[in-house]
Amino acid sequence: MNQYPKRLIEVDLPIKKISAHARREKSIRHGHISTLHIWWARRPLAACRAVICAALWIDPADPLCHEEFREKAAEIMRKFWDPMGLQTRDLDDPLELRRALLDFIADFANWDNSTKKEYLDASRVLTQAAHEALGGVPGTKPLVVDPFAGGGAIPLEALRVGADAFASDLNPVAVLLNKVVLEYIPRYGQQLADEVRKWGEWIKQ
Repeated sequence: MNQYPKRLIEVDLPIKKISAHARREKSIRHGHISTLHIWWARRPLAACRAVICAALWIDPADPLCHEEFREKAAEIMRKFWDPMGLQTRDLDDPLELRRALLDFIADFANWDNSTKKEYLDASRVLTQAAHEALGGVPGTKPLVVDPFAGGGAIPLEALRVGADAFASDLNPVAVLLNKVVLEYIPRYGQQLADEVRKWGEWIKQ
């Protein structure tokens, strides 16, 4: 039987910080998918983003962690936490590297950081590195499946961190919400927003 290294979620998770970001998110209106449509069981994006990262990324302190992931994670965390090269963290130590990854996850759960290029780039490289270290074909992405997707928080955050997503739901309203959030907005973006404004104005007139 093949043995696999543990993922970060099996070892630790900065729950206190993630929860604080999730609570704050309830008051955010601009740019949040909750403004698209009311959904009665909406998951906080902060928690979804953190859990997906922790579930996809390997624990670098696990004895079975692949060396290529450990090296890539250390390289990314060095650039992220120590851009001036002052070596404030010893990221050659697997336990310190684990702490750096968990600190990253806690900070990335903050809504203000959810669209920052440096967080997006780092999370996507880590997701890809973990996928390939675990045997994923280079150039492919890990697949996150949510069979009860509801308002689409989990598949949306999977796409944000560089995974592919498969979402389904029995409720046709949920299916429409997911198609808009996961397919139409990424594909049509500004054009879709312009059309919604145009026809909304036409209806008002």
